[in-house]
Amino acid sequence: MSDSLLLVYLRMLRVKNSTMFFVFLSMFFAGCNLPPANSRQVSGLCVENGWFVQSGRVIWGNAQHNGWWRPGQRPNITRNAGNDVRPNRTEDLDKLTDNMLKYGYPGFEHNYGLWYDRRRDAHDDVRRTDGNVKGPFLEQPWARSGEGTAWDGLSKYDLTKFNQWYFSRLKKFAELCDNKGMILFHNFYMQHNLLETPGHYVDFPWRPVNCIQDTGMPDRVPAANAFYDMSNPVRRKMQTIYIRKCLDELGSYNNVVYLASQEYTGPAEYIKFWLDTVGQWEKENNRDVLVCLNGTKDVLDALAADSRVDVLDLRYFWYKPDGSLVAPKGGLQIPGRYTGQSRTAEPQQIYKQTREYRLRYPDKAIIHQIEASQQQTMAFLLAGGSMLVRYLEYPDKKDPADYIAPADSKIILPVYKFINTNLGDKLPKTRPLDIVVNKPEQNWCLGKKGLLYLVYMLKGGSLKLNLTSDTETYRVKWFNPTDGNLLEDKNSPRKAGKTMSFTAPDENDWLLWLEKTKK
Repeated sequence: MSDSLLLVYLRMLRVKNSTMFFVFLSMFFAGCNLPPANSRQVSGLCVENGWFVQSGRVIWGNAQHNGWWRPGQRPNITRNAGNDVRPNRTEDLDKLTDNMLKYGYPGFEHNYGLWYDRRRDAHDDVRRTDGNVKGPFLEQPWARSGEGTAWDGLSKYDLTKFNQWYFSRLKKFAELCDNKGMILFHNFYMQHNLLETPGHYVDFPWRPVNCIQDTGMPDRVPAANAFYDMSNPVRRKMQTIYIRKCLDELGSYNNVVYLASQEYTGPAEYIKFWLDTVGQWEKENNRDVLVCLNGTKDVLDALAADSRVDVLDLRYFWYKPDGSLVAPKGGLQIPGRYTGQSRTAEPQQIYKQTREYRLRYPDKAIIHQIEASQQQTMAFLLAGGSMLVRYLEYPDKKDPADYIAPADSKIILPVYKFINTNLGDKLPKTRPLDIVVNKPEQNWCLGKKGLLYLVYMLKGGSLKLNLTSDTETYRVKWFNPTDGNLLEDKNSPRKAGKTMSFTAPDENDWLLWLEKTKK
């Protein structure tokens, strides 16, 4: 086994235990054969140079943000409609994942639903007088106890017992992600229950009236700070049990990225508890899982350098066009819906924010959630962004008879196909570069000297690249992110070693692609 293969083996196996590391190392230098590796581990997801990579190829594109309540919204992999298997009911997970790969969204962000029973779709907070529930159901992670009566008319939850159907669906989806080269972003919790309106909280399993444990939670919203306060021994114990349960069920799969909570705007102290709990599980199970840090900017900045963090989520703060920052502090019980304003950020501000964190933490992947127009998407890519979370609904927000393209997939599909066809094994080697000489506020470069350069031109026209330190010869092409067409530049190929000028086909946005010629 070569040195490079040994490094790949250790990276993919993601061994943290130093004893095991030296065992493998001594076997290598002794000329012994390493023990057979689990094929899933060897080919599993890792973060390489800030990109999501599996088997040497990048996984890039959109991630579907799941449906929270009504059918007809978006897929939810733990929605239970019994034998009604189709889009937005009980999902056919094999067909769904095939559809995701086909239409440019190889990621799926999961959180449990707002409530179990569709009677709550009215967003009222009335206590149900009976258990005549209406499906399809958004299964919760926790199991019913068979004791007492919760607010929805069914028995109370037991926070130490779990819904095996819920976890069986997550495990099946995680297995498909491993096998097909996709990513499951798993949120342990969903903060939306804890703030917003009373209707979002009344059926929450941790509300005192809904469970057999004495959680000490308030009866009404806001309830976020209480939920994140781990000084309460019952809440600390219940959260530890649940976090470990999720890891017990999903921890053997490689293509899962773990986030503390959807819409998290809580304090850094809770994230430290969560990281410690995950870390203790990793140590006990000799397993390293991929962890995404999400939260407000102060929380992110306080913990981003932690070696246990592999991925950074930037959706909870953003820059305005005037350069000012929208960044509320963590722990103020601010509803996460405020982040919706960030989806309309201008491409220049998305580029600035993403690039800033990409260069500050070059070995951590970056995810974001924005409206993701074509120009926003390209700005995120050229800044080194790893995956965009989207609300990918079907056309007209209607349930199709079978799996079809989401309404907005046409935005990302051309560049998704371009990357998979041409850059799958090369993009993980790239980083944002400062080689654009003119108009760097609208012309952005991503590349690696001696290999390739990608330059996005927001408004077409002409630009100059400082390639004086490069001695290679490059084939020059123009990629149209609107229709996916590739055009050969009339002056291609061109030898670097100087400042070079390029002129786009027109004044629309274009991607300039310089690819090293084969010798």
